[in-house]
Amino acid sequence: MTELAATMADRGLVLLLRSGAWGLPTACPACLPAYIYLKLARVAFTPQYATFQPDSDDLPVLEYGDVVGYGSDTGGIIGVLKRERICDLDEGLPESAKADVNAYTSIVNSWLADALLYELWLKENGATVAEVYLSSLPWPINKAIDWKQRRSIQVHLGINTENAAERAAELYRKAAAAYEALAVRLQDQTYFIAGKPTSLDAVVLGHILFIQHAPLELSILKEELNKHRALIVYAENLKKKILGDLPPTIFRKTYSPPPTAGPSSSSSRAGTKVPTTTKPPPKERTEKDKLFRKRAKYFIIAQVAAVILYVVFAGIEVEDDGMEDDGGVDD
Repeated sequence: MTELAATMADRGLVLLLRSGAWGLPTACPACLPAYIYLKLARVAFTPQYATFQPDSDDLPVLEYGDVVGYGSDTGGIIGVLKRERICDLDEGLPESAKADVNAYTSIVNSWLADALLYELWLKENGATVAEVYLSSLPWPINKAIDWKQRRSIQVHLGINTENAAERAAELYRKAAAAYEALAVRLQDQTYFIAGKPTSLDAVVLGHILFIQHAPLELSILKEELNKHRALIVYAENLKKKILGDLPPTIFRKTYSPPPTAGPSSSSSRAGTKVPTTTKPPPKERTEKDKLFRKRAKYFIIAQVAAVILYVVFAGIEVEDDGMEDDGGVDD
């Protein structure tokens, strides 16, 4: 290992994730692509479970020296890794190939992501939702967050009593079209683009592995995915190559606060390497970093307020909401 590589290994790259389940290193559909991207890039990193703010859109969170990136940043953690020149799987691709990566990634992050949100939060998958997002929280805070998130998803997807069946059908039509487009692009290749791993592989593999492993009840997404043998074989082969046979839990849970700049240890997994690009200069903390730390500090207070609202309003029928309190939507 070179002196530069050793120095970067000492500084470490930490990825904060929601906890693992069902044989996956993280059971979070937003965290899996970031984890897989780093594995595909063969970058040494330390994965840790984060139990603060389990409903936060900022997860996953990346810390590397003075760089802190959030899942809610533009392009997510993958975008942060590229912009900070930590690792870029798409570097060197022809412009036409980059355009394909962006186009297909957009399909996964919109059509498939929306359909998965619907299946997780608005169908009978309460146990799966609890395992991913709420398992670290006590009652009744977990119930309050679940109640809040379901209504947030309804608004995001534009679903109410009048259009529930129509919107569900539309979401599944787009998801089926997305799987078809991905299967046609992949055919029998090992990777989607240019015979090498790209950010598209991380995004697609993360989605497929979650659909395959998560115990989703009456999943239409799983039915549609299983129609495309090329995608199933692709996911199985790539999973064995980069993840192997993983036990249900592979990291120690951490209850630490949000990341702060400073040295941290990196993993020494066999077959990995540390980033070899020049470390970006130290940065001052952004307002977003400060806000994230403040939100974590007052997380319990905010959730107590959510519990109060839940207790007050959970039993009241909200006519303009148009959805049942159990979060279910008939297909």
